[in-house]
Amino acid sequence: MVVTEVTTVDLNEVRRLVLEGKYFFYAHALTEAKKDGITPEDAVHAILTGEVIEEYSDCQRCLVFAVLPDEMPLHVVCDYSQAKVLLIVTVYIPDDRQWIGFRVRRKGKRK
Repeated sequence: MVVTEVTTVDLNEVRRLVLEGKYFFYAHALTEAKKDGITPEDAVHAILTGEVIEEYSDCQRCLVFAVLPDEMPLHVVCDYSQAKVLLIVTVYIPDDRQWIGFRVRRKGKRK
């Protein structure tokens, strides 16, 4: 997977799909979110208010970072490879041992 810091994903388009209800969660995303006490609504909030911090252009995915209203940081991986629907791949609370400010991956800490 190629990680780029230059963003080519159209975040407004991603948000439009979410606002129109044209998104689905992978079962994995719901499982991981539940482990962290995160709701699907939290993930939607993150996409609508967050920022793209990494893009995986080879598979048309991006990592969105947001801070929830309760000050909890959240990462959401979105797959925008389908023209008419957004797929939410995974949702998790980032580990500060792997992230600097929850936005920049620490060197050698890729899962």
